[in-house]
Amino acid sequence: MIDRFEHLVIRPADFGRSLAFYRDTLGWSVVAQWGGDGEPRHAVLSGGAVKVVLAERTPGAATPGCPELRLDIHDVDRRFGLIPAGDHVVSAPGENPDGTREFVLRDPDGNRIAFEEVHRSRG
Repeated sequence: MIDRFEHLVIRPADFGRSLAFYRDTLGWSVVAQWGGDGEPRHAVLSGGAVKVVLAERTPGAATPGCPELRLDIHDVDRRFGLIPAGDHVVSAPGENPDGTREFVLRDPDGNRIAFEEVHRSRG
């Protein structure tokens, strides 16, 4: 059996603000939306090989946590250059002791998104 990542569900405090962050700041595509008119809103966003589902909070729903989404990318500096400046930037591109290079963002609810580049020449 192989377990593969399907998607991450985030229940933001402000659905509209988080939707704008993932869509406009990260440049992810909205691939599906439903709800509204009294029903909880949902949006599926895709950054390419990863999907995030934003689910509007409702009474009795699971308690929101602070997940960290880690994404494997090939050019940290290029990707970081596409991100607008703002307080959502936790750390600019830098080297880690484990041989990776990454930058970290924070969405409007404090969920961390790490964009990581593994040095392919590492043995």
